[in-house]
Amino acid sequence: MTGGSGRGQETESLRQLTEVVRTESSDGARLVANIADNPICRITVDAGIPCVMLVWGRYATSSQLRFVHECALDLLRRHALHKILGDDSSLAVITVDDQGWLREDWFPRALKAGLKATASKCPNGFFGKQSVANVMSGAPAGVTLRSFEQLEEAKAWLQTVPI
Repeated sequence: MTGGSGRGQETESLRQLTEVVRTESSDGARLVANIADNPICRITVDAGIPCVMLVWGRYATSSQLRFVHECALDLLRRHALHKILGDDSSLAVITVDDQGWLREDWFPRALKAGLKATASKCPNGFFGKQSVANVMSGAPAGVTLRSFEQLEEAKAWLQTVPI
């Protein structure tokens, strides 16, 4: 690609990421085949809030975690949404590199796409909790992030956030 179309570069990046995720494991292939029904992270739109909903099912590789976030960003754009709700109960850990990618690359693009708020249920494990706290502490101004002990609390709070 030439000339710097940001969206064109993102599309090519997502295409390459999709191939990596598809070929790295059978679970990755299932994630790529059906983002709403797979063992890694179910990604859907909750029209009742409205928001993008992420439900983590198990450990995600770096490529899988990035693929999930790129899919969430795509849904934010396509549905003109401004919120994300996450059930991070089974989110085991986010590597330091991926924490940096989320803070420095993904969040600014999500903010530009219209993201205003995210709410999540805290991960069950210590390393997951630390990972989420590290990502949240470095998120850019302009997006509000909150983590809750119960998913219903996160959902209720997110519904009160104006867009």
